[in-house]
Amino acid sequence: MEHESHPHHHPHGTGVRWLDISLGVAAAIVSLVSLWLGLHSAHSMEKLVAANSYPYLELMRNMSTSEKDAQTGQKHRRVEYMLVNSGIGPARIEWVQLHYKDKPMADLNALLDACCAAGGKVDIGMNRRGNVVGSLVRPGDMMSMFAADEPSVPNPMFDALHGSMKDIQTSACYCSVFDECYVRDRDELKPKPVDQCTRPGVTFRPDFR
Repeated sequence: MEHESHPHHHPHGTGVRWLDISLGVAAAIVSLVSLWLGLHSAHSMEKLVAANSYPYLELMRNMSTSEKDAQTGQKHRRVEYMLVNSGIGPARIEWVQLHYKDKPMADLNALLDACCAAGGKVDIGMNRRGNVVGSLVRPGDMMSMFAADEPSVPNPMFDALHGSMKDIQTSACYCSVFDECYVRDRDELKPKPVDQCTRPGVTFRPDFR
């Protein structure tokens, strides 16, 4: 029994050599352009997703309460250091540094000893975070590291701490949900991108020993 064979058909050229070569080159160029557009589109999408999750951490301090004294009409003094996320994506805190007169402080005991001659004794009511490493600050949210309100009776330690706020500087390193990391220094106008949040020698823990 004989099997009928079907010849394979191949596309035919135009018969004009230079035109066939031109059409082949044009097809190759179209393929390369299509590939480039696809890669560019994917890269643009990655940048768009990253932009839509960009955290922008600000280092803030508060020196007075919002409420005024009913008798004097004056606002009460306040000492508060906070991290505010003004971006559109969550900020994961990797470390915080706090310097008093350019010297890094490990915790609140070190700060009060340096600024206020506390000598290990703390007689000032203070709310504190305890730990900030790994904390997530949501977009538009604020995280208070530590705060103290002016006592109803004169308190030299509070006076010294409030008067030292100009000598206290903070910095922080944080990352987005896509592990894009930034260092924010109070002296800088905007965060600086970094490959990763390498910890400095002394980091700050907003708590007592």
